[in-house]
Amino acid sequence: MTCPPHYRLGSGIALVMLACTLSPLARAAELVVNGGFEQNAGAGSLGFTGWQAMSQPGSQGGFYAQQGTQSALTPVSVAAPPQGTFAAMSDQPGPGSHVLYQDIAVPAGKSATLSAQVYLQSAAPPSAAPASLDYQTVPNQQARIDIMDPAAPWNDLGTGVLANVFQWSGASVGSGYQSIQFDVTPYAGRSIRLRLAEVDNRQSLFFGVDAISISASDVTPPASVGADRQGNTVTLNFPPVASTPTETVTGYQAQCVPVGGGAAITASAGQSPITVPGLAPGVAYICTVAAQTNVGTGPSSPPITVPGASTAAAAPIPAWSLVATLLASLFMLVGLFFRSRDRSRHPLRR
Repeated sequence: MTCPPHYRLGSGIALVMLACTLSPLARAAELVVNGGFEQNAGAGSLGFTGWQAMSQPGSQGGFYAQQGTQSALTPVSVAAPPQGTFAAMSDQPGPGSHVLYQDIAVPAGKSATLSAQVYLQSAAPPSAAPASLDYQTVPNQQARIDIMDPAAPWNDLGTGVLANVFQWSGASVGSGYQSIQFDVTPYAGRSIRLRLAEVDNRQSLFFGVDAISISASDVTPPASVGADRQGNTVTLNFPPVASTPTETVTGYQAQCVPVGGGAAITASAGQSPITVPGLAPGVAYICTVAAQTNVGTGPSSPPITVPGASTAAAAPIPAWSLVATLLASLFMLVGLFFRSRDRSRHPLRR
């Protein structure tokens, strides 16, 4: 299908926010229904089980079930879904405002963490994000994820927004799905609305979301994770996580993914530290640690970035250099000895 002139992609720029493609882990309690968007009405469809879809009247396009490396409608080359077969990705032949949302009850007394994979590709950078989801407000080219009051209108950007989880800044920082993470613990004991929103009235905007999860657990995420990379291995240090009356901590799992997207590397241990081998040379990684319990895996620690350049080990000193140094020192001592002897034979006269 050919895009209208206003929406024709030129040299489309891949725009991705925040750092790390985290693989899904078995969670103690998953609160999001169909967070991988695998349950849908088929490739290229607009329907997802568990999600409500809303669009401003007059909008073109929407959030489609996208698979492979081609967008569902236009079509344009995009990143493949990082998990499973499908992702939810916006696509449009013309201007529009589109939302997917789901209401979620966060259990009282639990710690809860939201994580998701996001992808941005826009034909008209940078972003333009007025305080409105009205596509008739020009310019308006934005993508966001919000925690909402379920009683608020679907397109509210005022007091109904309890927290902004993700906001596309327009910056270009990579070329694949990236991970975002947000602490949902402050909303324990109440219902929230998880909203994905996209507005475009400049040119095409592809906002992909996949592997969205809110995990609830009695245990807390590991805090103050530190990293020490040596070559292709990183060692992660962290304080222990306390067991609770309902969940016993049995160990820990670390996960590192390349910045810019790629396969996750995991490693487990009974306690800190955890050594994660197999990192690609020169590639930066984003790593997290989660406690494993008798009922599943608890929430992950805040992600930390491990630079691509490892700490350089001291270069070995060649044997010939050591010999040369010893000889030089010996000659210096001999010279000092003879000078001292000459002075003793010829004392200074006043």
